[in-house]
Amino acid sequence: MIYNMRIYDLKPGKLQEYMSAMREVAVPLRREYGVPLAGWFYTEIGSINRIYHIWAYKDLEHYEQKKQEVYTDPRWVNEYIPRVLPLIESQYDQMVKSADFWNGFSEDTAFESD
Repeated sequence: MIYNMRIYDLKPGKLQEYMSAMREVAVPLRREYGVPLAGWFYTEIGSINRIYHIWAYKDLEHYEQKKQEVYTDPRWVNEYIPRVLPLIESQYDQMVKSADFWNGFSEDTAFESD
């Protein structure tokens, strides 16, 4: 499995607007195409206005196939992109792999030793 980690710096004050677009369009659309959200975070301390989202793929071939499907969907082109593009200052995109000792994260089990 590979992960597409996307790091965006948003314009000040645009976090909630961006999150609404993700919640209403991007997450359901990607899920519909078989692309699970593996993580979604925003900064509280540090580089403010920064968000991280991580999408899981089987391999690079799966990534390329799903990218083509999602990016050509009319909802992506006509709804999502026009909503979020004006909110973004910069974007960083990378493919990462997880370590063999990590099996994901669950809030239900994260603090079992406490």
